Amino acid sequence: MSIKIAQQNQNNPASFFAEISTAYIEILAGVRRPEQLSRWLSDKAYYDVSQRSRRNSRHQAITGKSMRPTIVIRTSKVFPTDSDAFQGVVLLDISGAIRAVSVRAELIHDRFRITEIVLITP
Repeated sequence: MSIKIAQQNQNNPASFFAEISTAYIEILAGVRRPEQLSRWLSDKAYYDVSQRSRRNSRHQAITGKSMRPTIVIRTSKVFPTDSDAFQGVVLLDISGAIRAVSVRAELIHDRFRITEIVLITP
């Protein structure tokens, strides 16, 4: 994700959440490094993403399963919660399986800061 695109989407949280969710799935798949999202994540969210990434990379090393997922954004919905805070759900088609990513962000100094991001699995 380029910085220019992310800056343009600051006015459109649904698009921004969709891009962040796609990058998050790529991190979990081992295609990206968590540091690539550090600019947009709070400290706690960055720690959580880093830990999940490490667990998934260990699991992939043990099982030998490693492949780049095909990710298609289905829909992205955003709901204002508090003043300058948003909760969103992004539906993604990840290699043929529909999954949801829940994202919470706060608007700090005219920039979104992701405070929570979770892949919802069945």
